[in-house]
Amino acid sequence: MRAAVCGRYGPPEVVEIQEVPTPEPGDGEVRIAATTTTVNSGDARLRAMNVPRGMGPMARVAVGFTKPRQPVFGFDVAGRVDAVGRGVTGFQIGDRVVGSRALKLGCHAERVIVAEDGAIVAIPEGMGDQEALAPCFGGLTALHYLEEGKLASGQSLLVNGASGAVGAAAVQLAKHMGAEVTAVCSAAHGELIADLGADHVVDYATEDFTGDGHRYDVIMDTHGNAPYARIKGSLAPGGRFLMVVGDLLQTLGAARHKNIVSGTSKTTAEGLRKILELVGTGEMRPVIDSVHPFDQIVEAHRRVDGGHKAGSVVVTFDGANDEAGEGPS
Repeated sequence: MRAAVCGRYGPPEVVEIQEVPTPEPGDGEVRIAATTTTVNSGDARLRAMNVPRGMGPMARVAVGFTKPRQPVFGFDVAGRVDAVGRGVTGFQIGDRVVGSRALKLGCHAERVIVAEDGAIVAIPEGMGDQEALAPCFGGLTALHYLEEGKLASGQSLLVNGASGAVGAAAVQLAKHMGAEVTAVCSAAHGELIADLGADHVVDYATEDFTGDGHRYDVIMDTHGNAPYARIKGSLAPGGRFLMVVGDLLQTLGAARHKNIVSGTSKTTAEGLRKILELVGTGEMRPVIDSVHPFDQIVEAHRRVDGGHKAGSVVVTFDGANDEAGEGPS
């Protein structure tokens, strides 16, 4: 099978499509013939080892010192089940599914193994593979932080970096939860984010939300340029700060503040199922920035590196049919 292999850290060009052995599912595992995957900010950061200040040593311990220990990146995948291991009862060959391997990676490949009891769910009838997969990475992250931050109906939320995959999902999930949402993004994406449900849109190039006197029950920073020291004056009494991205000092400092939520988000089948249910009812809209064939996955990495995408950058495999969910031969 073919996979996008990252043999060393560096720019998008270090990613090469190579022939690698096709994995076989073990006990309790499902193999997915991929139709769709995504390249997200996590893939781009790990590929370039472009992590927040002070986090480099820990990242290299986790991922690999001189080169990626897992050279095939990719957090999530959609496609059809084409093989199952012994003991699998919840899925059968032919099922259309979305799965996530989270930080285990490995989804930028034509065949992907996911544990049956891991983050894998059936795609609802009538939903395309791209439609199902695009909101999953951002949606799972946003859902985790909003739930950990105890966002409640009637409360106010500000999302810094509202046009990325996490931010766009957070805006929609927060509206579903009954919050009043202020979104900070570029003017180029303001109309899109307002259409997703944001009550107020702030253009970061012309306005500084920390200096306008408004206070919020919850502030989420998905970009990393709005640390607690900068935004604490914009929190209402008892307000919570959701630090999706933070450097080492900010992460260590978060432990001293009960009102800061940080850390790695949870990736679960329950979370995936909730995201797909909201997409199915129209309460959450997949935001797809661009679609690239697998042969051009380097271009997908370049698009993410550019820092101006809106939503998810999607990659499709040869022979993929979005509506039918047909995987590669």
